[in-house]
Amino acid sequence: MSEPIFPQISAGLMKTRSLYNQLKTETKKNLGTGSVSTLFQAIFLESIAYLDRTAQVPITSKVEGKTYFLFSSGKKTSRAVNADLYLSDPTSLNPFFMAMQSNDWEALSAEEITQQAYTLAMAFITSVDLQKTGDVKTPGTFFELLCGHLVTLLLGVQPKKRIPVLNLDQTATLPTDFIFDLGENRPKFHVPIKTSTRERVIQVWAHQRVLDGIYGLERFKGTLICLSEVKKNAATHVVTEICLPTQWKVYQSFIARMHRVYYFDLPSKYEALNRQIPRITVLPFGSLFKEVERLSAGE
Repeated sequence: MSEPIFPQISAGLMKTRSLYNQLKTETKKNLGTGSVSTLFQAIFLESIAYLDRTAQVPITSKVEGKTYFLFSSGKKTSRAVNADLYLSDPTSLNPFFMAMQSNDWEALSAEEITQQAYTLAMAFITSVDLQKTGDVKTPGTFFELLCGHLVTLLLGVQPKKRIPVLNLDQTATLPTDFIFDLGENRPKFHVPIKTSTRERVIQVWAHQRVLDGIYGLERFKGTLICLSEVKKNAATHVVTEICLPTQWKVYQSFIARMHRVYYFDLPSKYEALNRQIPRITVLPFGSLFKEVERLSAGE
């Protein structure tokens, strides 16, 4: 029997676990419903209630221009949290949850969307950090479902998790995070979602190369969504940012072309790729909401 996600037995934590399990069930049925939006809000409120009983501890940041802190329960500490992106007042997310329910994002700026989405993601993820050591799967799944839900709302279509590929001898499919098909003569989006990339990012370009090879160039627009690239040293609590911009440029030149990359906590080294050759368009996550109509039109 596997270890529960939230081993501490209390009414609040049991409710969070129950909500998370409900979220996984609901998103399997339909990723874009209002009930899914409601579950994200409920999970956020329960996560915040737990984090309110912990301490926010400033930590040393070696990431230029960025300040980070961590949550501490006394026995355990969370991953690093960007102090400029994380909104400590939970009511600050009310506009975001209203936008999720109505699927109307006009009232929010790209910066506000980035901050509020980051806060929603990190509230749950850091609460998991404090409650189960070494749990990578739960934060990753939650982040994937959150981004998948938001993109489903924006594009108005349900994603697929596998896509057929050519094989002479047998039927085969390529597993992916999400494929959004807007229909005949309209764009199709390959949307991998990662809490961080580092050396594993070559998988993103490799999957895009397979899609390009089978279906032709420009049929699938590669759209990577990431949380951050920060890493906390467990012994010293010093935060660094691990980026591989040179490798990204090699992949973009010789493997495949990613159309967009969006970050919740955008590293400056990757933002600089917007001005280098080969160009890789790397933007804050909220920018997606402001350019989705152009992207859906094939631009």
